[in-house]
Amino acid sequence: MLFVRATLLFGCAACLMAQTDSQADSQADSQTEYGGPAILSRGEAPGAKNAPIAFRPYIGINGIVDNGILPVSVNENGQIPISDVYGVELSLGAYTYHTWKHTTLALDYRGNFRHYSQSTNYDGTDQYLSLILTHQPSKRIIFSLREQAGTYSRGYFLPSAYGILEPAYLQLPQNDIYDNRVVFLNTAASVTFQKSARLSFNFGGEGDLVRRQSSALYGTTGGIARADVQYRVTRHSTIGVDYLFNHFSFTQGFGNSTIHSVGLNYSTQLTRRVQLSVRAGGARVESSALTEVPLDPAVAAILGTSVGVQAAYHRNYVPDITARLSYTYQHSNFGLSYANNVNPGNGVYLTSRNQSAGGSYSYTGIRYWNFGVDGGFSRMSTLIQTLGVYKSYGGGIGVTRALGKSMHLVGRLDTRHYDVAGQTFLHNGFRATVGFSWSPGDIPLALW
Repeated sequence: MLFVRATLLFGCAACLMAQTDSQADSQADSQTEYGGPAILSRGEAPGAKNAPIAFRPYIGINGIVDNGILPVSVNENGQIPISDVYGVELSLGAYTYHTWKHTTLALDYRGNFRHYSQSTNYDGTDQYLSLILTHQPSKRIIFSLREQAGTYSRGYFLPSAYGILEPAYLQLPQNDIYDNRVVFLNTAASVTFQKSARLSFNFGGEGDLVRRQSSALYGTTGGIARADVQYRVTRHSTIGVDYLFNHFSFTQGFGNSTIHSVGLNYSTQLTRRVQLSVRAGGARVESSALTEVPLDPAVAAILGTSVGVQAAYHRNYVPDITARLSYTYQHSNFGLSYANNVNPGNGVYLTSRNQSAGGSYSYTGIRYWNFGVDGGFSRMSTLIQTLGVYKSYGGGIGVTRALGKSMHLVGRLDTRHYDVAGQTFLHNGFRATVGFSWSPGDIPLALW
């Protein structure tokens, strides 16, 4: 159902791209002017402001090798049956960025359909859609709508969005341990009031849900309310303060968390092409969950068990920090990011403190070629369970080569390693793809 909705939404966006806007040419020059540093608390991504592609669809066929697929099951020996498989994959998608007189649309859709040569249960599809629509009906008011939806079974190896959404802004599934079907949907809306050329206010809300196919894993349903005030100190720097209220509950049993977070924002344009954005603050996390407690010996003798389950209340104070350094210029996109905050976990770990760092680079400056590389690290520790620390790190490299007549050679290699609870469980996985894609355009196809 999500794929049908994504296809319809993509079709509507494509129709909008096909329309002729008499103001498009007059906007070209103004788009090159500096519009102020991107603000983290508002989910702004600097790369989208300089996106060189108005509309770029693609479709391709790839050979794939998936190593280390990890299902939510055990074999007759009580061990997880890790699989190595190979097969074929159909990939398709489109990314676009377009500006009218008062409206801006940015969209990234990516999907694939897989079939493996072995008789496995891993045939399937991954679908991913992200969209930002902004509209400015007056000089002082700006409305913004953000949509992100998808379904996947190997989410770690699904390419990220084309720089149009700030990953830390939306509450999305991440750091999955198992290769299990996940469905997610996130809707966020906000309004910005520009009091003056320097002072602005923003108010917004967000609703999200995550569902996992396995009954052994937890899903979430949640909502977020945001508000901030930002002051543009100079043409190149903005400071501000924001407040965030976040509440989410889990699909199985008893459990929920409420987060109150306050942060200071600083965004600056170090050079015309380099931006630094930082949000630093703290969060109060209140959680309710079930926990095991020892029973009185007399009660244990009657019930036949030494432990019981009762509701427990947890309160934690944790840092809430996000930082991003980005470089965007014509054929190059480079970014570094860091986050230390609280999220709803990954289906095994519930409300958790997550520390992560990552970087990516994409280059299309060589005739016929596009290169991309990325890597990252994550450390997750639960706030309401007695589980050990979950660590993961990995990276990938991708390349496309224009062959003529809109045909491209596409290849990518990704790898990932993680350990659970201090090396209680270690796992490695990698994915390799190579194939051909059709995509009309004058520059090499950039998928990463």
